[in-house]
Amino acid sequence: MLALRPRLAALVVLGAVTSAHAQFENPWSNSYGHHFNNPGSAYLDAMFWNRVNQNLMLRSMLVSKGVPKEKVRAMTDQQVLAALGGAKKAAEAAKPAPSAVPASRFKPSGQRLFLNELAAGLSKDPAQQKALRTVFETGINAYNAENAKEGLANDVAGGLTFLLGVSLLVLQDGAAPDDDGLLVLARQLQQAMDTPDLKRASDADKQKTFELLVGLGSFLFATWQQAAEAHDDAGKAAAKTLAASFLKEFLKLEPSKVHITATGLTVSN
Repeated sequence: MLALRPRLAALVVLGAVTSAHAQFENPWSNSYGHHFNNPGSAYLDAMFWNRVNQNLMLRSMLVSKGVPKEKVRAMTDQQVLAALGGAKKAAEAAKPAPSAVPASRFKPSGQRLFLNELAAGLSKDPAQQKALRTVFETGINAYNAENAKEGLANDVAGGLTFLLGVSLLVLQDGAAPDDDGLLVLARQLQQAMDTPDLKRASDADKQKTFELLVGLGSFLFATWQQAAEAHDDAGKAAAKTLAASFLKEFLKLEPSKVHITATGLTVSN
């Protein structure tokens, strides 16, 4: 874990508090909407996620260079990389600098807006709710501290990258995704989210979405770490099921098709 840089480095801090709390329930069903109101699904689906879901980040770069859309759609991922000058050049081109104030960033209210509801959705036990809020709070504080220098603190794009990165870490038995790729993905998501709709969204709504994403990522890692430290194979399997459900909810794709490489998010055919 110590080798992880800002995107997942908050997990080091989070891991220090996990063992102090009770074992968490795993109440996640087919949709998190069954347990609490998700403030972010409309953003994720309507404003940008279809673009990410179809792996269009690099392909859209070719279209912007004048390659016909029909030709780009017919190209394989390797053909796209070759057309952009190879994987190294594509990775560099895929690192757009965020705007001075990307639409995904919000001004925090000074208090948490969604953590109580999130905890209540994950457990009905008051003691567990209290422990969960501690995990959420610790995770968010550590995330913001680690990611401020990258311009990803209090940022929905960064929060989504964090959740996706943790989900893949769990599915890969603790092996973290490509760290440079996580930063590329965060930048790509900032760019994809820089839309008029998200710019009109309130800071409060974006904060709730951010708390959902980083809170769930923190919860998932806590669940995984508890099982790993206890050598609990059933617990690790449950965490993997949870991680897969997050990827399906947010990516609308099978987890086995999702990869983070030096060029960011890729989706295998």
